[in-house]
Amino acid sequence: MKLILCLLLVSTSFLFAQEADSLEIPADSISVADAIIAQAISYMGVPYVYGGIDESGFDCSGLAYRVFNDNGISLPRTVTAMGELGVFVSRDSLQPGDLLIFHNPTHTGIYIGNGEFIHCSSWQDRGVVITEITQSNYARRYHSARRVITE
Repeated sequence: MKLILCLLLVSTSFLFAQEADSLEIPADSISVADAIIAQAISYMGVPYVYGGIDESGFDCSGLAYRVFNDNGISLPRTVTAMGELGVFVSRDSLQPGDLLIFHNPTHTGIYIGNGEFIHCSSWQDRGVVITEITQSNYARRYHSARRVITE
C-alpha cells in the first residue's frame, strides 16, 4: 500500500506530508482523480460504520461520497444513485478515479489503477482498504464502472 501511495505521489510531482492535516498541494499540480485517491488513501484503516461519511467511520458509498464531494464533484449518497451517474466505462478501459459498482450485495469503490480499488469493507471489520479487482468475491460481483470525473 505504501508503494502505491509513493507511486501516486511521484507521478503527480509533489511531496506528501504524512498527516492529512498538513497536506498542502498546489491546485494546478495534481489532477482531481489523484486528489480523490490521495484523500481516500489517507482514510486507510478507518472503520466501517453503516451510514458513515467521515473519519470516525464510513460505509462504502459514504467514502466515495466524502472524497468526491470534498474535491468538487457532487455525488449522491447511495450506490444505486452513483451507478446512474457519468458515463459507462468498460472494465478494460478503467482509469484512476472511476467508480466501481458491485451487486449482490450492492457495493462501491474507487479504482486507483494497477487493477486495484479502494473501498470501505464491512467484511471482518476491515474498514477502508485496497483490494485487487480480481479478488474472487469482487470479480464475481462486478457490475459496472462509471466515470464521473470530466477533467
